[in-house]
Amino acid sequence: MITAYLPQGGQLQRIELTPDSTLPDGVVWIDLLEPSQAEEKAIERLLGIEMPTREEMQEIETSSRLYREGDASYMTANILFHAETAQPKTTAVTFMRTPRATVTLRFADPLSFRQFVARAQRQPSLAASPDAALCGVLDSIIDRAADVLEIAGKDLDGVSRNIFGYGTPEHESADEVDLEEAVRKLGHVEDLNSRIRDSLVSLTRLIAFLTLTMAEQRGTKESRSWLKTLARDVQSLNEQAAFLAHKGNFLLDATLGLINIQQTKIIKIFSVAATVFLPPTLIASIYGMNFEHMPELSWNFGYPMAILLMVASAVLPYWWFKRKGWL
Repeated sequence: MITAYLPQGGQLQRIELTPDSTLPDGVVWIDLLEPSQAEEKAIERLLGIEMPTREEMQEIETSSRLYREGDASYMTANILFHAETAQPKTTAVTFMRTPRATVTLRFADPLSFRQFVARAQRQPSLAASPDAALCGVLDSIIDRAADVLEIAGKDLDGVSRNIFGYGTPEHESADEVDLEEAVRKLGHVEDLNSRIRDSLVSLTRLIAFLTLTMAEQRGTKESRSWLKTLARDVQSLNEQAAFLAHKGNFLLDATLGLINIQQTKIIKIFSVAATVFLPPTLIASIYGMNFEHMPELSWNFGYPMAILLMVASAVLPYWWFKRKGWL
């Protein structure tokens, strides 16, 4: 699908193009979402550029993601999508800066693109020129990453309260905390955070490349100033993501430590029980032997004495452990 955007009459007009369409005058942004081969060829013909293949977009070398061909600049970044689902993902999106329009090529529909379109339709100045549209899309992507980081931070705070919030009405003791569920939650947050960091790293390189390109090709002052702001935003988000990664690792270590403590308590209970019942078992074993000459066999108080010895030998170790605070 090819969608063209152009400011017209104080509004941002959205036009659906076909492979046979001509390029409207004044178009600032052309968005290709899962385009067919015919649609890609049409844009190549209209703008005089060569579209990267999907395999080329997946390459991780910087030289394959950030390069120029003639007057066109090609920039590919990993963009987060499905962030609020159980399986967050990243998708490669290529931004092409050409003299006539900004072109985006993508095979997924991140929320940040829809958010930018909605904002630009309310404020057409956000897409007044190709460079403005490019910076606006990048700004929306960064804003979305910030929102997701806030969600991840709140999730980590919730896990932290569940782990350490003992004495609250929700958790009377550590044994009532579902530590297995906490580990799963931490794993999900770490997966989300790692994908955000991957996206931010690619955006950092893209913005640096775009800043250099605009400086060499005399980009507008407003766009260059906007890029500086975006670079600072990405840097601050990288620091926040690193903080969340450190916090997540700490909570994971704490959770695993609590699991070990709970397992130690269980082993301790079995050890104490074995120690308490060992002396009675020894006494019962002695008097269970079938020797012919045993003095207690003909004694009227032999059986009560054996019972009393077994009870005493069980109670005394239990009392001792209780006194030492081991129970």
